[in-house]
Amino acid sequence: MSKAALLSAGVSLIASLGVQRAAVADAAGVRWHLMGGYSDPVGTTSDYLQSGYSLGGGLTFTPSSYSPLDWRFDLAYSEHDASTRLINLGQQTTNVQIDGGTGQIWSLSGNAVYNVPLSYNVRAYGIAGVGAYHTRVELTQTVPLYGGYYYCDPFWGFCDGGYGYGNAVVTAHDTTNFGWNAGIGLEFALPAGNSWFVEVRYHRISASNAIEYVPIEIGYRF
Repeated sequence: MSKAALLSAGVSLIASLGVQRAAVADAAGVRWHLMGGYSDPVGTTSDYLQSGYSLGGGLTFTPSSYSPLDWRFDLAYSEHDASTRLINLGQQTTNVQIDGGTGQIWSLSGNAVYNVPLSYNVRAYGIAGVGAYHTRVELTQTVPLYGGYYYCDPFWGFCDGGYGYGNAVVTAHDTTNFGWNAGIGLEFALPAGNSWFVEVRYHRISASNAIEYVPIEIGYRF
């Protein structure tokens, strides 16, 4: 092969690598994201809370398009129904009938993200960080709505009434603690610099009895 051909091949290779990096790398600056999905308690937490859902959003700061490291900040909410074991424990403690309950977790975290390009428009990443977690566990009892309800539609003039049921909180406990998280994800480029991603993260809240859960979420970055 001639020197000219070798030089041409080398230039083409460098150009293709540059295009690939440009496709998967972000320009320096801030991007926002929204996410949601399934949340699964693990460890001893699964004895007291059932599987639930998770919602969240935040922003990612990219200091340089040449660096694989990003900084990401998330605000998230997870909710899980109380397990039968937790309901029974609540009834034994309060001597009051309990037939439901929830565990709610708010979190605000700062995270480091390390990106690894896999192809022209796909990259993997690892994420880890720390944050503050506010947890509320409440146990409830279904009670009748005394006095019932009465409603009239202002447009059709149709009126209806009756009796219903609602939930009364029997007992609740709130606590705020620090915690940490770590996980992995895949991100897929979309036109106009947007992308969608799927990730799984393990969260551990430092408390007298550690709270552990794993959200599996799909998100959109813009």
